[in-house]
Amino acid sequence: MTAHETSPPGEGLREGARRRLLEVRDRLLASDPGLGRLRGATAVSVSVGSALLVQQAVARAAGITGVPAFSMTLFGAVVAMLGSNALSGMLRREMVPAAAGFPVAVAIGLVLAVLTDVHRGLQVLAFAVVLFAAVWVRRFGGPWFFYGFMTWMGFFFATFLRATWSLVPELLLAAVVSSVWVCLLCSTVLFTNPRKILHSTLTSFFSRGRSVARATADLLALSPTSERRRARAIRVLSARRAGLGEAALLVDAWSSERSAIPAGWSAAALRRRLIEAQQAMERVAVAAIRLVDADPLLRSEAHTALEDLAARRDVSALIACDRLGRRATEVERAGGDGWWPARHLAYGVEEFLRFDAAVDEPPEVDPGEAEFEAASMLAFGGLPGSPAVAKDVAAQGRWNPVSRWSMTSRQAVQVALAGVVAIGLGTLLSPTRYYWAVITAFVMFTGTGTRYETLNKGVARIAGTVVGLVAAVLLAHVTAGHSVVVLTLILVSVFGAFYLAKVSQAAMTFFITVLLAEMYTVLGTFSDTVLALRLGETAIGAVAGIGVALLFAPLSTRATVRSARDAMLDSMATLLESVASTLEGAPSPDLDSQVRRLDDDARRLALVARPLTRHVGWGSTSPRTARRLRLYIAAVSQCRALVIAVQRRPPSAPTASAAAARAIAEAARALSLLPPGSVVPDAVEPLATGQHALFADAGAASHTDPVVRHLHHLAGTLTQVAQAASVPAPSR
Repeated sequence: MTAHETSPPGEGLREGARRRLLEVRDRLLASDPGLGRLRGATAVSVSVGSALLVQQAVARAAGITGVPAFSMTLFGAVVAMLGSNALSGMLRREMVPAAAGFPVAVAIGLVLAVLTDVHRGLQVLAFAVVLFAAVWVRRFGGPWFFYGFMTWMGFFFATFLRATWSLVPELLLAAVVSSVWVCLLCSTVLFTNPRKILHSTLTSFFSRGRSVARATADLLALSPTSERRRARAIRVLSARRAGLGEAALLVDAWSSERSAIPAGWSAAALRRRLIEAQQAMERVAVAAIRLVDADPLLRSEAHTALEDLAARRDVSALIACDRLGRRATEVERAGGDGWWPARHLAYGVEEFLRFDAAVDEPPEVDPGEAEFEAASMLAFGGLPGSPAVAKDVAAQGRWNPVSRWSMTSRQAVQVALAGVVAIGLGTLLSPTRYYWAVITAFVMFTGTGTRYETLNKGVARIAGTVVGLVAAVLLAHVTAGHSVVVLTLILVSVFGAFYLAKVSQAAMTFFITVLLAEMYTVLGTFSDTVLALRLGETAIGAVAGIGVALLFAPLSTRATVRSARDAMLDSMATLLESVASTLEGAPSPDLDSQVRRLDDDARRLALVARPLTRHVGWGSTSPRTARRLRLYIAAVSQCRALVIAVQRRPPSAPTASAAAARAIAEAARALSLLPPGSVVPDAVEPLATGQHALFADAGAASHTDPVVRHLHHLAGTLTQVAQAASVPAPSR
């Protein structure tokens, strides 16, 4: 009898409810590693809501009433929104210097807008200058991204309010008050200790591991004849595996913060533990794919083990793994297929559970470890996006001098040009509402690297606005006259917009549209016509941004993909050369840091190749590109497994393994130098040399040596990459 059968019914129900809650928590943590999006959205919502009250109190104390008081309150809320977003994730010692620059940045925009309000052409020119500067200062990193945003927002808000010199003191006071207030909030009530963030991100990593188990269980539950559903399940599994790698890289990035590492812990040892835990789930995923057509009983036992793992029935999962191992032995003795991946799956589940059980225990500390350096730096509390990959790629346009500029300078010119076009076209639609077109054109060049990304962002903003209009019209008529409900809906919209900003531009725009409708309700200027103008101006701004991105010094997605691919292959070659040195007995390099650097390069490649591998907006897909990307990701996983095998035990044929590793490294470099349109890649010969070295010096135990086995697999994968990259010669 099982433990559930011998326990009282009430206790069994409580245990089942607890496990269901844990599974729900796993799904939440898996969707938001470290709860970064939840923390950021909560901080912005609290900052905006409390800033509204603080600004009203300051206005009363200063004797400010009427329109100036309302403008001050509204502007202070906007500064609080941007300021809290900027300070989120900073250390306390960084917050005060960063917040001190907020009122200065806002003042520059405000004063420039009021100065140029005397002439329409002069103000358009000033708008273009502010747009250029707001993007150009991003090159300095950190708070400068938000300083540029606040300068632009100060100019925009003064234009929106048609501010005069008499209103500038109140707006500057609001900026100072909100800056001080959000700095106080973010350093006290809303401050999150880096150690807690690291622990939360570490927990999210294991939650994402269980989400991989859920995807593999769903795959094994499908009928072997349902090809389309199987292909869809494999795509879901690939996305879950990529998410697991991203969580591991986030843990790695937060580990570089000294205050994040608990006493008695080692950042390098934690990195080693997560590399092995990640590879355990990679083993599970690959084995599950190979079990799809295996013995039905093997598939059933594997499905049970994975279901138990996903549902946090860990003891049951271990029991199912034991049954799976015994069944694999029976199939092996009977000469059947599938016993090898079945054993790998069982071993992977057991190993992952071993690491998960020790999540709160410090990993072993290596007293001789070198200075820890993260593979990827944090960017606004997360991993860097595609602009970090595309910043060193040259834009198209041989005769255009702008194409040779840095990415920030080039985008600054593009934003200024798109802004001027948006102002011109937006004014034709509405002389008083054109600023929504400018906002769209400006935002489209934020967080995008290539022309396809800009295109997709513009389409998403239009789609989000269309859907948001429907909801906004319905909600505005219902909430009119109910101040508390309106305020609540505004704060909910702020939370939703920032929580989903990194997930979906369409969803973020939806909430912003609802937010604007509620603000118009408060102002008493709400009408369906105003929202229709909002849609039209958004479409104009999107068209202006897309047109400039496609026609003026465009950055090719394929060129960016090639750059990311070359960086990844170079990291792979460096890692393999280090493995060869280790096998030859040379001083051991830091293989773990090189593995994480390779993982980050693979993440960057997958990020910029997304428009070419699946339908996103109007992007085109390439089956060959998608296949090569899958092969690259498989090669990275095999490199990770190779390093683990080298670290755990010495190989049976170190000389042959070292020679093979160097030959495969040479092949990886040859693949990175592969010119477009080549017929026979230069990587084929060194790959054959590496395979020959392994076979020529194969000892009696070499077929069981994991180092030799992983080198064989890696050579085979890169051979497929070389073959996929070949372009057949034209027939006569």
